[in-house]
Amino acid sequence: MTRRRGIFSAENFKALNSMTFRIFMPLTLFFNIYEAEIGETVRPGIFLFAVTVILLQFSVLWIGYTRSIKSKPDCATMIQGTYRSNFVLFGNVITASLSGESGLALVAALAAIVVPVFNILAVILFEVKRENELKIGRMILNIFKNPLVDAGILGAVFKVFHLPFPTLLQQPLATLGDIATPLALTALGGMLSLGSIIQHRNYLLTAVFGKLIAVPVIALSAAIMMGYRGDALVAVLAIFASPTAVASTPMAQSMGGNGELAGEIVAATSVCCIITIFLFVLFLSGKNFI
Repeated sequence: MTRRRGIFSAENFKALNSMTFRIFMPLTLFFNIYEAEIGETVRPGIFLFAVTVILLQFSVLWIGYTRSIKSKPDCATMIQGTYRSNFVLFGNVITASLSGESGLALVAALAAIVVPVFNILAVILFEVKRENELKIGRMILNIFKNPLVDAGILGAVFKVFHLPFPTLLQQPLATLGDIATPLALTALGGMLSLGSIIQHRNYLLTAVFGKLIAVPVIALSAAIMMGYRGDALVAVLAIFASPTAVASTPMAQSMGGNGELAGEIVAATSVCCIITIFLFVLFLSGKNFI
């Protein structure tokens, strides 16, 4: 609506997207980690399981998409759109519906590990695809120049060492962080184009199937076979069945990926996950796994 009425142009929405990526999303990530309440129910095994599955799916997607997609920006965007989930937002929503305080504590603790891993892998992905080779020094530098990575590290430092955050600043900055998701979705909506969606329809169908069906089925099956039940399985569901992270759009846009395709993947998976998550919850609860 804002674009149709001439309030914002396409370039304005891109600038808004960039600002969200560099300011508001880092604030959200920092306070999610800083304010995380790590309960006694947290088990190291679930941390190792989550990170291992993320690394495995990232590697498989890299190999598979690199062989089938010739365009490097499109390839990197598809890899990111399939492995990276909106765990911070959907993790709390799903867990609040299915688990108690112990489940929320587990998700908060997992977010402190999983989200930085998502961001570091994304930086590595786009750097390698953009440069056509692995330049270790430059890659490490760009990892630490990424605002989301910096925010995750800073939040972990404050949390681990129990550093006090100035009370006067905490509430205003946390409030700014709270607008990250709605602002990113607004920018995303302003950048969507019907013509581009039609052009990318095969990519979108592949991303929706991979992100919302293939990845969660494999991850949940592995978790069930390893004996995870209850809160732990809900956490696995939240990590791997959530739609593509909103942050993936500004990340792709700022690091040489296909920003339009990234936004369309976020939109498509966010709509379709309403059905897929419902079906996963129905199945898991019916089998008394959660």
